[in-house]
Amino acid sequence: MAETYSNRQLELVTASPSEKPGREQFKEIRRDRLINSLNRINFHDEEIILNFRHAKYNNILSLAAKPQPCTNNVFHCNLSESEFSEHELHEYKFEHFYFTDGLKKVLVEAELEELTSTKIKFILPETCFEICSRKIRRHTCNSISIQLSQDGLILEGSLNNFSAVSFAVHIPPSYKHDVQSIKQNSTFHVIMKKGAIACYSGICEISRLSSSTDGSTIVLKPIKNQIQRFKSKQYRSLRQKLVPMPNAVFNHPLIGKKINLKVHDISGSGFSVEEDSENSTLIPGMIIPHVCIELMNDVELICQAQVVYRSDDEVGKIQCGFAFLDMGLKDQVSLSSLLHQAWNKKAYVCTKVDVDQLWDFFFETDFIYPEKYTYIYENKTEFKKIYKKLYENNPEFAINFICKDRGAVYAHMSMFRFYDKTWIINHHAANISKNNRGGLIVLEQVSRYINEFHQFNSAVMNYVACYFRPENRFPNLVFGGVAKNAADITSCSIDKFAYLSINKKYLDGKLTRKWSLTETQQNDIKTLQCYYEDISGGLSLQALDLLPDKLGHEAALNEIYRGCGFKRSKLLFSLKEKDDLIAIFMLNISDVGLNLSDLTNCVHVFILEPHKLPSDMLHAALSKIASCYDHDNIPVLIFPSSYTDNNSISINKKYNFWVLDVHKIGDRYYSYLDRLIRLSK
Repeated sequence: MAETYSNRQLELVTASPSEKPGREQFKEIRRDRLINSLNRINFHDEEIILNFRHAKYNNILSLAAKPQPCTNNVFHCNLSESEFSEHELHEYKFEHFYFTDGLKKVLVEAELEELTSTKIKFILPETCFEICSRKIRRHTCNSISIQLSQDGLILEGSLNNFSAVSFAVHIPPSYKHDVQSIKQNSTFHVIMKKGAIACYSGICEISRLSSSTDGSTIVLKPIKNQIQRFKSKQYRSLRQKLVPMPNAVFNHPLIGKKINLKVHDISGSGFSVEEDSENSTLIPGMIIPHVCIELMNDVELICQAQVVYRSDDEVGKIQCGFAFLDMGLKDQVSLSSLLHQAWNKKAYVCTKVDVDQLWDFFFETDFIYPEKYTYIYENKTEFKKIYKKLYENNPEFAINFICKDRGAVYAHMSMFRFYDKTWIINHHAANISKNNRGGLIVLEQVSRYINEFHQFNSAVMNYVACYFRPENRFPNLVFGGVAKNAADITSCSIDKFAYLSINKKYLDGKLTRKWSLTETQQNDIKTLQCYYEDISGGLSLQALDLLPDKLGHEAALNEIYRGCGFKRSKLLFSLKEKDDLIAIFMLNISDVGLNLSDLTNCVHVFILEPHKLPSDMLHAALSKIASCYDHDNIPVLIFPSSYTDNNSISINKKYNFWVLDVHKIGDRYYSYLDRLIRLSK
């Protein structure tokens, strides 16, 4: 309870007598209320402060004491830690005791009945007085370590007490000489920790500094009411007011108390709350490691957040804004679903879907055309099983966006994490016969989701990618347009692959003696990098995890798929003529139908020496790796696509592989899509 005392402190203060303010300035408190307050202090195992004055030297001695249960005017308390003997204490005259709840300070002029070195007995007066009241409550703190740094000077201490506008730091005596060199009104960079977990980081100004034999006390005030946690962007998340308003519930990291506040508005990047000015506890820079957003009973989202601004209005309400620092993928999807519904009642994220209705929609919109259905028909049973699992179980690696009205599906788009930090966008289909703009709605949903959540570590999203045919007008306009408007190909790129489907039955070639097909090594990947940088310079290798440091690091992602009941693995083989690396084969092995064109269950071939690779040796290499697949028809993507043209190889089609670095391109991507959507509307 003490403002300047710890449990073990005993402070001897030199003071001169001073006149007490007139009692008419104080608020009077009756004894029955005083007894309730003392019992409350006992219940929380807190302390009061006893003040004594030396009979001869006029010094004030302040001792911390723990009150005992009280039922009438007789009041007992135990001294917390007294270094004074009973004889020494009798050299002092008792004056009063006081206590504070952090906001109000109550002074009690009790009558001393009995005094020992450990216990004291009082007779409580009929009335006592509330002698001061703070504008903002101050809280005592425990186990919060603090580091102060200023121009190379570093001080280590602990947090004594805290309010939303200032806090007191205790610095041990070992820093006495460093403290003496500190200038008033100078600033420190402050880091607070509870154990190993950071609770606060910010720049603070010194408002008061005092020293004693027990160390120094520095009172600090944050100098900023707003911080910038992430780089600013033009296309910010849409903040929405939800009805009913959610609650933000968390344990305050500094004072250890549970805080429950109404969420004033919320977006995919953060939320704001309103505080009562007297009980305000939030300061910009404070990190809350575990926030529960309660939407309703037993429906909640868990996140990590940081306070980024604090402002007050003319009526004394305090508004504080939080930025989300991280959030689990399932909670990201839940929040996105809620916000998208509030934005547009037709927009759904990972909603439960009648899978048969979805198949009908794909046929009606010509998304499944005759040539594609020929492949689907051969694996019809597998496709049905996979889509039932995808859309009924909502695995954590896949997200779908659907425009639906009155039970009818009008548009669909999905994306799934297939590489370490790459999400593949696919299955964009819309019923253009209905004038509902469904295709634009789901496109805008995907854009919003990427914009809001890509910075979260748990989103595991550095790149988004998709395959599309160059002749398809809409994806070429959207994704091709983004690439054209990108600052450079290191932020957004397109590489063209030739596509052919090969049946195992017709793969019977054999490699001649000077040719070999072996597991790919790091040096092979480095050589591929050099070749790719020379011929393209885009992002395909990064997106496909074809980098030296990614080699053999597939287990974690494979386990996520396996845990959700799906299959995923990747194999790499190098084709060499003697010691010369000619091509690298990347075999993705997954469930049939994860992508309707099976581009995630196919072979990617990167040909480094196109003029040195006869088509029969390519055929022979494919014959050797075909046994890795369970199905007969194996899709093959060949880069560069010019290889098939120059070697007169018959292909089915060509695909553009589009990759976007979501951290680099920023507003340029969202600006283009926003302009495109507005023009389309």
